[in-house]
Amino acid sequence: MIAPWPVADCGPYAVGSGALAEYEDRMHAVRSGLAAVTGAIQILTSPSDESGPAFAERIGAMLVEELERLKRIATPTDAGAFGHQVDEMDLDEIVRSVVQTRRLAHQEVAWQESGFRIRGRRDVVVEVLNILLVNAWRHAPGAAARIETTREGSMIRVSVTDTGPGVPEELRNVIFERGAHREDSEGQGLGLSIARGLARGLGGTLELVTDPLAGARFDLTLPQGHLDGAA
Repeated sequence: MIAPWPVADCGPYAVGSGALAEYEDRMHAVRSGLAAVTGAIQILTSPSDESGPAFAERIGAMLVEELERLKRIATPTDAGAFGHQVDEMDLDEIVRSVVQTRRLAHQEVAWQESGFRIRGRRDVVVEVLNILLVNAWRHAPGAAARIETTREGSMIRVSVTDTGPGVPEELRNVIFERGAHREDSEGQGLGLSIARGLARGLGGTLELVTDPLAGARFDLTLPQGHLDGAA
């Protein structure tokens, strides 16, 4: 059964108001980032098969990057939690960073470099990919995840799939609705709604795709950059 997540009375920030949605989106991103930071710190302070200066430097760089992203998200601006600045970016660099963070949380994620460039906002793309991978990790624990990228006209499609049981049929039509979630879910039902809104804000889309060869598959499309290294 699907249940809406209850929202507390926030005084002037009425349910459904832009201010409340902005606050919820911001806090969702902050919680996700803090989980990544916590995982990295645990890796650095615990015995591990992988160690040495190069390993510590890599984890340290990821920590600095994630803390800077959290600072930007948590600082209120007129442009909202993620700003309005649109840049041309290396998609591989973004995916590599996100995958490294998820692997620190012991999530298996496979991907291959594509050479594609996209137009968008880095913090937004990172947040959408984080949401999709964390969603797979929560609802298909232990299942392998994969990120695949392809070009479709003037857009770049980023497919995030897992080998879990897939999205239940009763959820497929409402999965992007804000606050919709299964009664046994620990989440608030915000992540996928936030991710779709962020994708649309970049001029892209986010869709659930029925794929008989995958458990759950979400396709994110983003405007391609002017130049890339792909054939």
